[in-house]
Amino acid sequence: MMELEFGSGKVEESIMIRVFELPGEAVVGERKECGFMFTYPVIDVQATGKRLRRACDRKRVSPREIQKFLGLAALQSVYGWFQGRALPSLDNFYALSFYLGARMEEIVVPRFKPKEMRLREMAQERKFRQIFYYGFCFWAEAPA
Repeated sequence: MMELEFGSGKVEESIMIRVFELPGEAVVGERKECGFMFTYPVIDVQATGKRLRRACDRKRVSPREIQKFLGLAALQSVYGWFQGRALPSLDNFYALSFYLGARMEEIVVPRFKPKEMRLREMAQERKFRQIFYYGFCFWAEAPA
C-alpha cells in the first residue's frame, strides 16, 4: 500500500510516506532535497521474545523441543530469546516459524522510533492548521 501526503508543496517540508504496513508498524520517510530518506525499522527484542514464548505455549512446544529441533548446544539460548536478551539468527527464526506454523512477520514485533511518531504528529497538526486557515478565510470573505 502506498500513501503519499503532500504539505504545501515546498521541498524542505517533511512528507510522510507509508510504504508498507505490518501489524502495528508503518515505515515513515522524509523528503530531503537529495531525495527520500527512510528510517531504519527496528525490532523490539523483548516484545518479540514474549510473542515467541506465547507462540510456543499455544503450540505446547517446550524449550527443550526447540533446542533439539534447531540443534542448539545450550538450552539457555532459547530462554534468552524468551526473555528478550537476544534474538534467534535468521536461519533459526525461519526454522522456528516453520516449526510453530506461523510466519516470521507474525512473531517479530517492530518498535516505533520517536522521530517517526513526531513526523506523524507534525503532519496531523499541519492538516489541522490548513483546515482552520481555509475556514477562517471563507468566514472572513462571507458577506456580513
